Amino acid sequence: MSKRKIVVAFSGGLDTSYAVVSLREQGWEVITANIDTGGLHSGEGESVKARAEELGAVKHVIVDAREELYARVITYGVKSNYLRNGGYPSCVGAERMIQAEKVVQVALENGADAVAHGSTGAGADHVRYDAVIRALAPQLEIVTPIRDERLTREQETEFLTSRGYAVSAKTTTYSINEGLIGTTIGGGETYGSWEYLPESAWTYTKSIDEAPAEGVELLLGFEKGEVVSATTTDGAPIDGTGPGTPNYAILKALNALGGEHGVGRGIHMGSTMVGNLARVGFEAPGMLILIAAHRELERLVLSNRQQATKATLGTTYGDLLHEAVYYDPILDDFRAFLDSSQTRVTGEVRVRLHKGSVVLLGSRSPFSLLEAAARQGVVYGYGSSLWTGEEARAFAHMYAMPGAIAQIAGRGDEKPVD
Repeated sequence: MSKRKIVVAFSGGLDTSYAVVSLREQGWEVITANIDTGGLHSGEGESVKARAEELGAVKHVIVDAREELYARVITYGVKSNYLRNGGYPSCVGAERMIQAEKVVQVALENGADAVAHGSTGAGADHVRYDAVIRALAPQLEIVTPIRDERLTREQETEFLTSRGYAVSAKTTTYSINEGLIGTTIGGGETYGSWEYLPESAWTYTKSIDEAPAEGVELLLGFEKGEVVSATTTDGAPIDGTGPGTPNYAILKALNALGGEHGVGRGIHMGSTMVGNLARVGFEAPGMLILIAAHRELERLVLSNRQQATKATLGTTYGDLLHEAVYYDPILDDFRAFLDSSQTRVTGEVRVRLHKGSVVLLGSRSPFSLLEAAARQGVVYGYGSSLWTGEEARAFAHMYAMPGAIAQIAGRGDEKPVD
């Protein structure tokens, strides 16, 4: 009888390395699938493949999903200005959808009986993977050794080293997940609510002390809500971008540049979908820069009601993705609204990165509401040719009436309002 076949969502890290060896020892024929959503640097694809083969995988598949992640997830993250609990750009939440979809695809193409992932049962990632697998391929068995066996990272390390497999000391202490949106760092200090991550835990962003004394100014160009260019203020493309580069290259380049200037570090704490409170470090310079610039451009071209409605719907949309509600038709409705709202979000934003700060210096657009008002003679703090002083006085008088009446009612005063 042939062995049962299983596809492991494989990053090369501690959890998935344990999963490969453990499943192989249980009699599975193991195929590893590495889904690149921005976490592989130059040459790392080969090292991950070598690791999979060393651990005993019979086949290793790598899928480049960066462009799909950008088109289906990141563009709407920017359009919605989504920050979980006001500060966290959901570095891995929505990425898991793309990764899980591709793992399912690899499993079906290779006639696998099951898929496995290395998520624990304490966070949200195991729900994210399971949600996709159940929706797209309910016939596949889901195998989760880390979740089911409830192992510590130290126990996994001991398991692997006892069999002659080397394990990095850093991966024993921290679980690190890197992608286009950002990098998450969990473990050690993040298990509590008081301690901050040490300098050694951060993967590529510089501390404020180490960031250059001189900042850098950028010009970010947007068309219908999507970033299309990133240059220095003298027009030179920033490193990693230019004609012919894929659409995700700007975000990747902003991650690198922002990290050099100490931008993008943070620790997010919030409730997970399974009900527990969790804390995780993150590095996401590019998304924080893009969202800040995009929001500034929207302030210039969208009405107050548009901005207020977008803030509510955008948060709901992002929360649903973060919480693994991937396939409800309501998401199509949200995306239709977000696309429509971006019709006039075209223009440029001038940004300065300096010692961990993103300073918004200015914005301009052919759809500027400020410029449209100025052309009609309306200048804030100066005056307007569209109304007279007498009309302005009458407006202020009428505008104050509800508050004045409420105050009189509260005093029981019978004197009429003049």
